[in-house]
Amino acid sequence: MPWLAVPYADEARRSRLNRLYGIQGIPTLIVLDSKGDVITRQGRVEVLNDIECREFPWHPKPVLELTDSNAVQLNEGPCLVLFVDSEDDGESEAAKQLIQPIAEKIIAKYKAKEEEAPLLFFVAGEDDMTDSLRDYTNLPEAAPLLTILDMSARAKYVMDVEEITPEIVEAFVSDFLADKLKPEPI
Repeated sequence: MPWLAVPYADEARRSRLNRLYGIQGIPTLIVLDSKGDVITRQGRVEVLNDIECREFPWHPKPVLELTDSNAVQLNEGPCLVLFVDSEDDGESEAAKQLIQPIAEKIIAKYKAKEEEAPLLFFVAGEDDMTDSLRDYTNLPEAAPLLTILDMSARAKYVMDVEEITPEIVEAFVSDFLADKLKPEPI
């Protein structure tokens, strides 16, 4: 572990850092810039996915492909998840491109207010982890399927339409942020 770490025995410092950064478990790796601002709270996931650290310091991407290693982020708050049929190689990338401008707009809006974005954005293909997520949240096997999952509130919001367009995604997100959507229980 080539970076500085807080010794486990230093309970006072660990407690202050836990409160300051909202740390709820170990191991946790939070990457800070030179001013002490958070670059990513997902340092552990980033290290696992980028062993050679080519993308260090791992500035957050607006849209992530849902994987086993980053699925833990679904527990951090509401997440927009666009489920696609990944057997079509271009489908996952096209889905990312479709929601990326909306994600960037939301992130920029909240960053300007010095707040964290209220949503994380994911594209989910077809794999065992995605199947487990669909089973756990009782989501249909439809693809494409636009959802917002809020695991901590045990709620889901589902937009099941034939075609997902940027306008549909933007309206869905806007309605969610304005509390206009009715949650379904998970």
